[in-house]
Amino acid sequence: MSGDEERSPCKERPEDKTDPGASRHGNFMNYYQFHPAEERRVRQLPCGVWRSAHPDRKYVGLDVGCNAGDLTFVLHDFLETALSADQPKEIRLLGVDLDPILIERARERNPRPDRIIFECLDFLAEDCNRTLDEQLRRFEKSRFDVVFCFSVTMWIHLNHGDEGLVEFLRKACSVADMIVIEPQLWKCYRNASRRLRRSKGEDFPLLKTLKLTGDPAGHIDRILTEFCNFQRVTVTENNEWKRRLLIYART
Repeated sequence: MSGDEERSPCKERPEDKTDPGASRHGNFMNYYQFHPAEERRVRQLPCGVWRSAHPDRKYVGLDVGCNAGDLTFVLHDFLETALSADQPKEIRLLGVDLDPILIERARERNPRPDRIIFECLDFLAEDCNRTLDEQLRRFEKSRFDVVFCFSVTMWIHLNHGDEGLVEFLRKACSVADMIVIEPQLWKCYRNASRRLRRSKGEDFPLLKTLKLTGDPAGHIDRILTEFCNFQRVTVTENNEWKRRLLIYART
């Protein structure tokens, strides 16, 4: 991706798509009607790894690429349960997505507006930093206790290239004490490209320039451990889509 138009955090949703499975940024409508949040992700999450650098304060999380908020809602409930035994605390989550329609839907359906906030943001855009900093100051935090990145790294990689993927992971780690990533398989890259070409005839322009190919999870592991100084906490078993959750923490 390049240029102000592509990097705009709240651009309008295009109306000329003919394939509902085609997307340039992964901002699918009604995604969780087909992939329930509890089944695909939350059931994979372990209960004993969550920690807070400041146990006496609120536990604050960030959900990057939150879509319409279904998973964010379930993540809040999960963290309340997972943290209740050892360190009961107030859980606050910030969900961000670059699609304004999805964010509007998330806000309208939000069951806990006092605990869950949604913002329309492009995570890689500079103006995102200001919003993240404001939220952290609000909760007297220097970093989020956890940052969730479910099925977003492929879209970053396809639109921003290898350097963009590294930049995204570095930025996510810079604001996190722990990070959870669900990387898409390489075949998902090919499927996204094929669907986009069938729908609009325009492929991802950076796809052919990518060098970090074949094993996205392996490349992400190397970036996190070698460039971001994070250490692996655990890698879950595959879900029914053969995807694992990679969980890392600040060293």
